[in-house]
Amino acid sequence: MVKEISAQDFIELDKTKITIVDMREEKEYHSSCFEGSLNIPVSKFWAGIDNIPKDKPVYVFCSSGYFSEEMVILLEERGYDATNVLGGYKEITILKEGKNE
Repeated sequence: MVKEISAQDFIELDKTKITIVDMREEKEYHSSCFEGSLNIPVSKFWAGIDNIPKDKPVYVFCSSGYFSEEMVILLEERGYDATNVLGGYKEITILKEGKNE
């Protein structure tokens, strides 16, 4: 079973204690991202997997949460403490915009 976290709980995490992997394509990432996050698009995941440090828990999201769930499985198989962010960046954005109103 894949470890998962709600977008709300993810927003509240101390980002200095985790590694964030944003799997959206580069154009999406550069338009809006979390400071310090790693951009490893789905299309380049295997080329970028070695850039993910193992010294902190890894939280992974894509646009909707589908691809990131698959990547969490692959990361766990390689010894990472990985968690999928449910709903992906879309859900994170909805929650963040709701707080700004």
